[in-house]
Amino acid sequence: MADQNTDKLVATSQALLPFIESLPDAVVIVNANHQIVLANIRAAEMFGHEIAAMMGSDLKMIIPAHHRKRHAGNVTGYFETPHARPMGAEKRFSGLRADGTGVPVDIMINELTLDGAPAAMALVRDVTYQRALEDRLTLESLTDEMTGFYNRKHFKTQLKAQYAGFVRSGLPASVIMFDFDHFKAINDQFGHASGDMVLIKVAQMIQRELRPTDVGCRIGGEEFAIILPNTSLEEAAAFAERIRQRTGAMELRHEDTSFHATITVGVASFSKSDTSHDSLMRKADSALYAGKASGRNCVRITRDDEATPLASP
Repeated sequence: MADQNTDKLVATSQALLPFIESLPDAVVIVNANHQIVLANIRAAEMFGHEIAAMMGSDLKMIIPAHHRKRHAGNVTGYFETPHARPMGAEKRFSGLRADGTGVPVDIMINELTLDGAPAAMALVRDVTYQRALEDRLTLESLTDEMTGFYNRKHFKTQLKAQYAGFVRSGLPASVIMFDFDHFKAINDQFGHASGDMVLIKVAQMIQRELRPTDVGCRIGGEEFAIILPNTSLEEAAAFAERIRQRTGAMELRHEDTSFHATITVGVASFSKSDTSHDSLMRKADSALYAGKASGRNCVRITRDDEATPLASP
């Protein structure tokens, strides 16, 4: 069935159908008009359509709506310049099931002539498990195992993104940095397990306060940072004061002994004087250490590179 002059497969539907039914992957074959001209049972099972319903239908029936325009252009481009594409092309693809749900897929495409007309044969593999594993491993690499907050690496990445958005559109973004007061004394008196418990419980409390767009991070030891997109300095300071108060009011226990922990907080927002994402981190850090120097358990804000008190206990 192979053309000696090309790598292209030449076949008829009648001859090709038994072959594609024997394959372990879903197979969808389309013509230059983006119509599905052949599909196997595994494709019907994967996408939840009857084979008869797929035949002659536009390929967009199995493409998510937000990808259709770009995908149609890719299909047209493929027929203009056909080329084989293997699985694992380091791109993420998804298909659309009949019930409206998506399915993560990997795709291999080959050129063929089917019934005398140019066509493209796509082998489609369901990679739901692999994609979930990749996502879990990626998340684990960016997450602090103890608290569930993101780690310092993710904090820096997200701060860079916020700075780029500020430069591009002027949207405000703020950062809160805090650490626990006299945390070594908690570890020394009650043990490191109790110290860990303090970090976990406060992180859980803060997580409940965060919006979906906010990014809570543990950046080292007992030091934490929160990125607040589209948030003014005043709004961020109010949030910082709220979590300071709630932390101090939280009753913590070690065996039969109850105790409390406090935090000192520094707050800063991007301004026109900032030349990089690092400057915002430095301003928040400066405000934090000003709070430490003034007695701890307080919120300090940096405005025009000068740390000023917001509240005190």
